[in-house]
Order: sequence, then structure tokens, then C-alpha cells
Amino acid sequence: MSEPEISAPQRSGAFCAQHADQRAATLCNRCGNYACEQCFRVAYDRQDYCTECLPRIQPPLAGRRARFAAVVVDQIALIAPIFVCMLLGILLSNGSGTGMISLGLGALGSLGVVGYQFYLLASVGQSLGKRTMGIKVVRTDGTPVDLARLIFLRNVVPVIIGMFTWNLFNLIDTLCIFTEQRRCLHDHIADTQVIVVNNTDA
Repeated sequence: MSEPEISAPQRSGAFCAQHADQRAATLCNRCGNYACEQCFRVAYDRQDYCTECLPRIQPPLAGRRARFAAVVVDQIALIAPIFVCMLLGILLSNGSGTGMISLGLGALGSLGVVGYQFYLLASVGQSLGKRTMGIKVVRTDGTPVDLARLIFLRNVVPVIIGMFTWNLFNLIDTLCIFTEQRRCLHDHIADTQVIVVNNTDA
């Protein structure tokens, strides 16, 4: 039975720079200090950083045009099943309720798109639109966003606030993209930001 692979810092007997009694698991890609399992994170660039350096790692923020284009793509993906099914219902309608059936199928298709979008966001931090534009959602420290934060803090809470403010919140939320941080109000609520993951951003 083969022994489990041991990382280079552990083989050399190095210890964590912050916890002298803990074996080092990796080297910080920024400061070069050893870090144990508790003291490092994998950042947006997939490199290891100690928890002291991680807040100083600034990913390139997504541009306003890229974020707007991503929203447009996501909206098109959402309404496309309903539109296509309604069109087919009109073309195939024979007075026997085909139109209502097609509308129902379209609604189910849109729900499927919503579910797939949340799956993509939870697994890779990208919706269909964000993937198209080469951008993704992460926490402000560069770490992935969990599904609960994506659904409730980034989506449900803003919707509820918008309902109680007669959509004034939604207007301000959108305009906040023009601030220096390029973070909307829902980003501040959820402690998220949208970053570039390749060079397609504008």
C-alpha cells in the first residue's frame, strides 16, 4: 500500500510562520512564508496565499460593459424558452389548448435555465452571461462564493428591498457600477465582487 503524497514544505520539516507548532502545507506566493492548512487560501489566480497576504491580492475588476453584456445574455437565456415555446404554440395551435401547453413548457424551460444558472454560479462563479464575457463572481478576498450567499444575499435580499422601496433600491444598485470599486449594492450586501478571468473583458 503506497504512502500518501507529502507536500514539499512538510517533507522539509518546515513550520507555519503564524503557528509555530503547525506543519507547513504550502508557501505563500506573495511573501514566501510557510503557511499551515489553516493559514492559506487559494486565490482567484489559483495560487496559494497566506491569510495575511490574501487581502492584498487585488484581482482585475470586471468592466462595466462586460457586466452589462453578461446581464443581457442571462436575460436572453431566461426568456428564450418561453419565447420559442410560445412561437411554436402559435404555429401549431389548432384550438385544442396547444398554446397553453406550449406556454407551460416554456415556463418550465425558463425554470430549468434558472436552476442551471445557480448551478454554474455555485460551482464556478459564472452564469452563462459571465462565462461568455470571461468574468466571475468571487468574495472580496478572492475566494469562491457559497450558494446560500449567492441566492439569498445577492438575489433574494435585493429583490425584497426593491419591493419595499418601490424599485428605488434597484436604480441605485445599478448606478453603483459606476463607482471606483465597480460594485453594486447587492455586491456590498453579499460581500462579493466581479472579476476578470481572461482577456475578453471590456
